[in-house]
Amino acid sequence: MIEFMSPYDILEKFVDVIEKQRVRKNMTQVELYKAAGMSSKSYANFMHNKTTKFENIINLMIALDMTSKLELLLEQEKYTSLDEIRDQKMDKVKKRVRKSKCKS
Repeated sequence: MIEFMSPYDILEKFVDVIEKQRVRKNMTQVELYKAAGMSSKSYANFMHNKTTKFENIINLMIALDMTSKLELLLEQEKYTSLDEIRDQKMDKVKKRVRKSKCKS
């Protein structure tokens, strides 16, 4: 389960999935990072240190035709009626968080 993974573990999974797809697509690493608009240094950091911007991960996935996997992240709620939409909008309550003053 993803809930029990650290950010490093999650990035490690991304590296694994991207690397396997790169090999399936018969692309070299150079072809991939160029297609994703990344520098060789950024790509190497991602592969070895598991650090990169989220934008780079998206660009890599686009370059590898993996956008269907991204769609799961952006999935919209599905409604069966207009009443459901109205009810959902009425249930939304704006929440505001205020910083408490520290007492010294």
